[in-house]
Amino acid sequence: MQKIMELFLSFTSHSYSFTYKLLSLIPGTVVFLVISPLMLFFFSRYLGSFISICFPRNLEISIAAAALLTAVTLMSWGFVQLWFDGMGTPAPITPTKNLVTTGPYKYCRNPIELGTDFYFLFLGIWFDTLVTGLLCMLMGMLLGYGYIKIIEERELKLRFGKSYDEYRAATPLFFPRLFSQREETRG
Repeated sequence: MQKIMELFLSFTSHSYSFTYKLLSLIPGTVVFLVISPLMLFFFSRYLGSFISICFPRNLEISIAAAALLTAVTLMSWGFVQLWFDGMGTPAPITPTKNLVTTGPYKYCRNPIELGTDFYFLFLGIWFDTLVTGLLCMLMGMLLGYGYIKIIEERELKLRFGKSYDEYRAATPLFFPRLFSQREETRG
């Protein structure tokens, strides 16, 4: 794990050109928007074959459309915030220079991952059923959670220290809080 952290941290000391940052996005785009969804889809479709729940196709298509809209919104908004406020990208080889806590990052620590999971939901529904979509989303979240906990959070703590700890304590990982938490004082 130490070697992985050293590798990731080695990318933080460089400045990257616009073209390099754009090119750095290609591998992640291929992996997270093409290869991973295909693997998750086929595995989810297999698991879904053991679940005999059927939903009206109109309902499934409506959910798929909402999932796609949510996915595109979260991924795009998160990416723009990382590019402009963070002066980097989601790719580990062109990391942000600043800890981003604005835009969607104000509401959850990983809106791009959440958007990707909604994209998995969309694909599963669109090409099969709601059950397949939900399984795709669930497995995507589990894999994403594992990566975030094992690698990303450690790397961010090493880079941003106390400010990341404070942000992490105040902001949920995936699901935004719908209501602010009020501290109740007893008299």
